[in-house]
Parts: sequence; C-alpha cells; structure tokens
Amino acid sequence: MVKPALKLLLTWLLLATPAAAPLEAQDALTLAPFAARQLAPGVHLLATPSDFLGPAISNVAIIEQRDGMVVIDSGATVAHGRAIVTYIRSITRKPVKAVVITHWHNDHPLGVSALRDAWPRLRVIATPQTRAGLLGPASTSVGLAWDERYETFVLNQLAGTQARIRARRADPANSDEERARYDRMAREMENFGRGYRGTILVLPTETFTRELLIDDDERPVRLMFLGRANTEGDAVAWLPRQRIVATGDIVVAPTPFGFFSFPESWIGVLGRLKALDFALLIPGHGEPMTDSAYLDRLIATINDIRAQVGPLARQGLSLDEVRGRVDFSGQTAIFGTTPRLRSTFEGYWLTPMVENAWREARGDPIIQGGGDTTPNSVNRQRRN
Repeated sequence: MVKPALKLLLTWLLLATPAAAPLEAQDALTLAPFAARQLAPGVHLLATPSDFLGPAISNVAIIEQRDGMVVIDSGATVAHGRAIVTYIRSITRKPVKAVVITHWHNDHPLGVSALRDAWPRLRVIATPQTRAGLLGPASTSVGLAWDERYETFVLNQLAGTQARIRARRADPANSDEERARYDRMAREMENFGRGYRGTILVLPTETFTRELLIDDDERPVRLMFLGRANTEGDAVAWLPRQRIVATGDIVVAPTPFGFFSFPESWIGVLGRLKALDFALLIPGHGEPMTDSAYLDRLIATINDIRAQVGPLARQGLSLDEVRGRVDFSGQTAIFGTTPRLRSTFEGYWLTPMVENAWREARGDPIIQGGGDTTPNSVNRQRRN
C-alpha cells in the first residue's frame, strides 16, 4: 500500500527523476524554486511562481523579531529548507529562533532539518494533533516517518512516473507550446527529486493546544488553533499589529485542498479567520489576499457539499450512490475557470470533500492520512 504522504505527493506530482549529481553541487535556489518578496516591513514570503509546474510546495512566511526570525512552514524537501536558510542569511544576521509547522501535510514540515542544522537551538512548534499526524495513526506509529529506506521508496515511486510524462510529451497532437510545457515540467520535477535526497522528518520540540505567543515589541506572533479544518490540528499565525494572518492549508488558492478534512468545523474556522479583520492573508499555497471574498467562496462551497451529501448519507446511501446523485456544476463553474483548474478542483476538492461530508453525516471518523500505511522502520535518533 502507498503511504498517505506519498498519496498526496503523487496526486500533485507528474514526474520526478533521481539525482544525476550530488545535492551539494546544486544551487539551493534552483532546487527550491521560491520567489521572494517583502509583504510588509519585517514580513517576507517565499512562494513558488504562479507558472511553476512542479509538485505543491508550501508558502513560507518569515517574520523578523528583535532577537530572531520566526518561520511559518518549511517546504517539502531538505533543499527547500536550505533555500530558506540562504534567503534569511541574505537579509539578516539574526538567527531563526522558531519554525511553526501549520499541519502535517508533507510539503510543509520537511525543510526543518536544514533550518535546525543552521540554527540548532531553534524551536519547532506545532499543535499536538499535527505532531500526531506527523507520526501517523496511533495504531501504526509510522505515518510520515522518514528514513533512508523510505527516501528510496519515494524516489523510486517518483521515477516510475517518467513513462507517463514521456508518452504525453511524445503525442504528435501536441503543439510546440505544449511540448515546451512538458519539457519545463520535467526539469522542475527533476529538481524536486534531486532536492529530496537527504530529506528527513524533524518532529516538533513543543506543542500548544489553543494559543502560544512569540512576543516582540514590533511584530508579536500569536499562534492559534481555531478548530479542525483542513486537518485535525491546523495552526494559524496572527500578527495583530500588522493584521497579517498565515493560515496554512485552511486556505489554498486558486484550488482548495480537501483531503481528510472536517467540513462542518472548517466553516466555523473560516468564520473566525474573517473575524480577525485581517489586512493580509497568506494562504498555504497561492497569492496573498487582502479581503475575505475567497473565504466566503470556501464557506459557500462547503455548505453546498454538506447540504447535498448529508441527507443522502443519512438515508443510508453508499458513497458511490451519493456521488451519482449530487450536482456541483455551479461550484465547478466558479472555481474551474480553465480546463486544468476544473480538473484540479474536482480531484483535489470535490472528490475528497464529498467523502468527508458523507463520513461526517454518518458519524464515521475522518482519519488523517486515511490510515493507509506501509511498514517502515523509524530512525528515531535522526528524527528527534
């Protein structure tokens, strides 16, 4: 069976290839295609460009405080972490004193080891639920645990997708533009595979249940758990003086992610985000937002899914029967404005969210990662 982290990775991934050269010989910023910008004085964002064709990589927010830097999320590979280190050292001599992991999805915590190598005393902070999600279901205790054998497993799986991308690229019906797109996709995916080598999981060193303040005279960071939403333990970082909020994957644009999520409570969390009256919202992926219009769209789509799926599920219909009776064409028209967005909206959002709403209405548990695991020996010394 495929582990939950790899399921998510392969959902987002079309191609990756094993390293052709040692990681040390590669430019960190080539292997982590972040574009950097300053959002406000002392607040920076590292994000993939809008035309990036590789797998999903989390947005990374960087906040400067008097005695050090606070980093929100860290990307999907050790190379992403090294790129964060490179950028921070280009703007300041201050150390990173804390990194916050918003949730357990594999594209958010896996750069931490590089930050810890650069600043061994940094705090690694998450909610208890996220720490449990990183470890996996309690019955298995493997979850997202990485060691050398799992790295090989992941890279082999990624390399196995090469035939599909080559076949697509070789289709004679492709235009020159489409072939160029496949070529660029291949290069970006190859860089991702190279940057993955040496990636290990570093668990949080501390957790908080409701709130935790990382205080500062100019830019205090208030960490909050507002309820279950995209995952069981989503953390939010709120800068009250700047009115900036980093949400992790509670908010993702232009296509939300719905895997293993909690529809009813997610609506409440989105309402609490709106109540912050933010000036700027940094989503887990996508462009920062200056108003709550997109949050209203998310609330509306979750309400629609629950309204259509819930009654059918409570009547005892199977998931397949429910899927055959619901109609979300109106939502697809709003979120799927291009063929590619339409496909991702249906695959990343509608398909998993219908199942989530079906389980919720039946009273069935929503297990983070789906409980799907592969036997794996955990190298606890390296991970802690």
